Amino acid sequence: MDARKNNHFRHLLRQHKENREDILDGMENLRLGDNGNNESSELSKYDNHPSEAASELFDIEHQMALKKLHEKEIAEIERSLQKIEKGTYGICESCKKEIDLERLELLPHAKLCIDCAKEADRFIADMKMDKKKRRPAEEQVIQSSDINDSARGEQFLELMEYGSADSHQDRGGELIQ
Repeated sequence: MDARKNNHFRHLLRQHKENREDILDGMENLRLGDNGNNESSELSKYDNHPSEAASELFDIEHQMALKKLHEKEIAEIERSLQKIEKGTYGICESCKKEIDLERLELLPHAKLCIDCAKEADRFIADMKMDKKKRRPAEEQVIQSSDINDSARGEQFLELMEYGSADSHQDRGGELIQ
């Protein structure tokens, strides 16, 4: 990339960075996006319906996620500015081909060319569609009890020695034998 284009994209990246920093400053001024700064306006949560607390928690977490997103974009923009200095700006990190200038105009901190970005999106979509790949790891442990079916009844009896919600101590009254 020639010096004129580098200067253009450097200017564009700085504008995007300044925009993101302004948004972050606005969030800070509104006291949003930070765990310690999100006090409730209520004096007591005792009389509130649980959904009110859940809505408030959702709003706090949403603002925190937006703040992290903008911080991540600023870091990516700074990384792109460093790539301009090194002379590697505008080169796809996957296939090492030049990224189309139109793509860089729209997304100046793009790391991938459009073909590699589409491939990455397809890979993520496939991962989301494949239920086996997105199942929690805990399910493997739960299913491991099938290995020793003969001990399953013994495990249940050992567990029941501790009682259950309908044991005599929970119902009250005398122990009947």
